[in-house]
Amino acid sequence: MKISQKLIEDTIFEIASKEGVLAYKILKDKENVNEFTIAEKLKLTINQIRNIIYKFEQYNLINSTRKKDRKKGWYIYFFTLNKKQIEDTVLQLKQNKINILKKQFDREDSNNFYTCPNKCMRLTIENAMEHQFMCAECGTLLEPEDKDKNVAKIKKIVKDLEEELEKIKA
Repeated sequence: MKISQKLIEDTIFEIASKEGVLAYKILKDKENVNEFTIAEKLKLTINQIRNIIYKFEQYNLINSTRKKDRKKGWYIYFFTLNKKQIEDTVLQLKQNKINILKKQFDREDSNNFYTCPNKCMRLTIENAMEHQFMCAECGTLLEPEDKDKNVAKIKKIVKDLEEELEKIKA
């Protein structure tokens, strides 16, 4: 299984934004990097770095150790990336997206929707009937959505994601 660097960075971006990707690049090939070094290199505060680290920890992407500073009495944390978990997380998030889109596909396929031309609201046909096909926000007449277009779009995205997942696993 070979996951591209770009795919890993895209996943890190999803988890922890642009700053997370920068922190990842600092930690990538190193072990036991302390939080002050990361903060200094990224010109961020310790609190901002810790927020990024907390996001990494939610997915178990990082291992940490702590040592007590003898002068100040504070704990200093050192971080190392969990490379195997990063690959697993990339696969897991891709699969989660596929599952969410399949549920959305089922919902789109089994319902007819009506939308406000001003994009105020989107309702199923049952809810649109309750509102007498009028937008509750702006009073405009609701218009039927092109169900086939939405279903085809979701189907294509799911197909592309499944193909991408297969390539990664191969």
